[in-house]
Amino acid sequence: MRKSLFIGYLLIYVFSASFNYFFVKFGLRYATPLGYMAIRYAIAGALLAMAAALINGRYYVILNRDLALLSLFSSLSTALWAYGLVYIDPGSSAIFGYTMPLFAIPLSIILIHERPRTLNVIGAVVGFIGVIIYGASSIMRGVSLIGALLTVVNAVFWALYSIYFRRLGNNDGLIVVSNMFIVGSVLLAIMGLLLDGPRAFTNIEWVPGFIGNLLGTSVVGGAVLFLVWYLLVNSIGVANSTPYIFTVPALTLVLNYLIMGIQPTMPEIIGSAVMFVGIYLAST
Repeated sequence: MRKSLFIGYLLIYVFSASFNYFFVKFGLRYATPLGYMAIRYAIAGALLAMAAALINGRYYVILNRDLALLSLFSSLSTALWAYGLVYIDPGSSAIFGYTMPLFAIPLSIILIHERPRTLNVIGAVVGFIGVIIYGASSIMRGVSLIGALLTVVNAVFWALYSIYFRRLGNNDGLIVVSNMFIVGSVLLAIMGLLLDGPRAFTNIEWVPGFIGNLLGTSVVGGAVLFLVWYLLVNSIGVANSTPYIFTVPALTLVLNYLIMGIQPTMPEIIGSAVMFVGIYLAST
């Protein structure tokens, strides 16, 4: 893979993922979390299904237990992430959310019997120390404890979803993700109707501000983000791609300052740096 092409994919991925936090945060001003995410999943799923059909020349539906669990865990992760963003800023959401690899290690041992290397365990311990430093500092600054907890639990379900994505590795990645989005949109809609009733969708304000953020999170933060990740993974592999994604929370913190004027404190910067080191070690 040419270096320039890799850098292009990586830049698209990092900026898409970072701006997605703001698309969701600002879109929540006009919609309930579950209604918003259900529509986002439906649009992203349809776009990725078309991309899969164009790239592969065919499309199929996966009907098995792993796909069902993948869709369920992905939907729960997204729901918790969106609810967390109601309470906390995008930068804090990115930091707490990207603890996912730290949970993936013990869960992969339990679910798929992977044997971690010593460096993975050391990285997980270092990463959690960083999370504690960042979390304590941000909560002292006034970041919502409820929002932080919701986002960390989201990371647990994100780890579960990532493990089940691996279990579906014999299928085409684009088809798996588009199936996940389509099934997930139904699950999120059901959750929304159960928790909020019809207002999950009737209370959405279809104003330009909402439509713009909806398209941003569905197209840029949904279809484009997952398509580019698919291209990266298929070009250089998961192991080689994963360490680079930790530039996302770093960029999100910068955008948090530029867009929302929220400047991280020195303990938060130290805590996030320790966390990044730990996650990098845990992922290599």
